[in-house]
Amino acid sequence: MRFRDLPAEARRYIIYHALACPPLIVWNALPFYLLITGYTVLEVGVLFTAAQVLGIPLTLWLGKVFTRTDMRKGLMTVDALGSLSTFLYYLAYGPLAPLMVLAGQLVDEASGTLYFIYPAYERVIYPEDRLKEALAWHLRVPELAIIVSYPVVGFILGYVCTSPACFRNLFLLFAMYELALIPYIYFCFKPVILEKEAGEAGGAEGGLREYWRRYRYYVLADVLFIAAWNLAPRLALVYYVMEWLRGNMFHVAVLEATISTATLTGTWLVDRVKEDSTFKAMMAGATVTATGLGALILTRDFVLALTAAYVMRLGDTFVFVFKRTWLFRIMGRAEASKVSAALSSIRRGISAVSPALAGALAYLDPRTPYAACLALMLATIPVYAAASRAARGSS
Repeated sequence: MRFRDLPAEARRYIIYHALACPPLIVWNALPFYLLITGYTVLEVGVLFTAAQVLGIPLTLWLGKVFTRTDMRKGLMTVDALGSLSTFLYYLAYGPLAPLMVLAGQLVDEASGTLYFIYPAYERVIYPEDRLKEALAWHLRVPELAIIVSYPVVGFILGYVCTSPACFRNLFLLFAMYELALIPYIYFCFKPVILEKEAGEAGGAEGGLREYWRRYRYYVLADVLFIAAWNLAPRLALVYYVMEWLRGNMFHVAVLEATISTATLTGTWLVDRVKEDSTFKAMMAGATVTATGLGALILTRDFVLALTAAYVMRLGDTFVFVFKRTWLFRIMGRAEASKVSAALSSIRRGISAVSPALAGALAYLDPRTPYAACLALMLATIPVYAAASRAARGSS
């Protein structure tokens, strides 16, 4: 399926994600900035956790709100809050630095409560009969933006302008950039109010028992998957590059760009896998991801680390695409916002303690977060196998 064959609203949405990708390097630059200004990895993890704990309770309520409200407003709010948080990071210097970072992280957490809108919106605008192909493009185009932009920013911060002030100026630049994305959402996105959407399939009849019957394996697999990657967040990656590989911000950026290159490769391979092989693809993807994680733990060479990261993301791309396809097959349109919000709440509960735990693990050894991630990733494989058997039994 070619990009131009997607519906116009799907193409505009994917282009938006590509435009929104360059500022995401802030998620790498912020922990790097804090580490070079004297904080330990454990202190940074605790600081990030303190903000996440304060942001848990809102998501389910917001899920109900955005079942009745044009979801573009939620997407515009995400960018407005993202801009504000990045501006607060710009202000993070001197004695007030921890306070500004905490404030920025709190705003980020408020923004994060709305992330469930993305899969809910995608559930509506992506073509029902070509979900896998649409999700492949959803990954492909934004990753191209990362491959182009990250090494440029990383080279500047790694070799041209390396002082903490340069990092702060980057935060200011991206704060202004994110504000410019808001008009694009308003004028280019299709208005969506989920309660008005037709085509409900697999609704909420039967209450919690019916939800559990349909989603139990997905929830278990998602919990293990999210917990795995939350134990190896960007803080862990930055610390791994700084302390284990002895690299700078350019090395972090190149590693991230290599991961994005693997995503591109993965999306082309995904196109060649039949949708009736969903569970086999997820099991294979988890196995490949675990192989890359193991190699990342064992190597101290930067080129070999790039190769390991490439393999790791190649498998993860299969898991992402087919896990999202699995979710969309069991989730009806009208319940998309509420279900996505419930899943987001579970993920946020997991992620609340993860930065401090990841920081503590990294404090012991820069590779320990990836060892924990490897163990949990392997644990998802029997869940996918059980879900496959259950799906065959109900068909």
